[in-house]
Amino acid sequence: MIRHMSGLQRLLSRLELNSPEPDVFVGGAGMGSATVGDRLFGGMVAAQAVRAAQRSVEAKSLHALHALFLRPGRAGVDIRFEVTRTKEGRNYHVRSVAAYQDDEPIFQCEASFSSESDGVHHQDPMPEAPDPEHCSNRDELRGREGWRDLPLDIRVCDPLTGSEPLPPSQRLWIRSNGELPDDAELQRALLVYASDRSLLDTAWRPHAASGFLHGASLDHSVWLHAPARLDEWNLYVMHSPVAAAGRGLSVGAIYHHSGVRVASVAQEGVLRFS
Repeated sequence: MIRHMSGLQRLLSRLELNSPEPDVFVGGAGMGSATVGDRLFGGMVAAQAVRAAQRSVEAKSLHALHALFLRPGRAGVDIRFEVTRTKEGRNYHVRSVAAYQDDEPIFQCEASFSSESDGVHHQDPMPEAPDPEHCSNRDELRGREGWRDLPLDIRVCDPLTGSEPLPPSQRLWIRSNGELPDDAELQRALLVYASDRSLLDTAWRPHAASGFLHGASLDHSVWLHAPARLDEWNLYVMHSPVAAAGRGLSVGAIYHHSGVRVASVAQEGVLRFS
């Protein structure tokens, strides 16, 4: 008897990469990881790349990721991640990761890992937001079937983008749809996965009257400031300061519900309308 796997279980299984040779890793890209037109969700590819890079690092944790999306990934074709040990410092290690499908590059990134250390601290306070339990699920509002079975439970604090112009800002509550292993590095990879949400949509909001968005992410950066915990509620606050030359830039901050800022995010993407 075949046991049904939830969306979260499928995601976790895809983050357990095979390693056919040193510093080479292979990840699956099957059902549940695709978006419109069978394109792979970029956040999943980025999370797999983080897992590949982490496998070549000991006693250090991801603190920064800078990625480029080169081509749309395809569902059903395994992804090969090749890791280059770019820097082996005492406090910082840097890994370059190139991802391929059928020998064609689809993604590349630089991932930096650091040792835990004490230092100065400040942060912007977490913005106000309604309680997540009083907010609606984004995928349910969009009429998506099987929304309860998706890897993430995403609750919206602001109106969804429709055909009317809206301010270029959004707030989302994000939490995994189930318990997660007590694995700090897996939690960081899942935070990267979750960070690729609604950024282009935020840049589109003021231009919704121009038509339906056909966007594509060009690059994506994440800085991690504190340990992540994706099986607890996190508030994702996004703002688009500029759109120009057919591209939109959005920046974001992710706060644990306790108020601690765990990550900062930036993404630029193509804005096309129909």
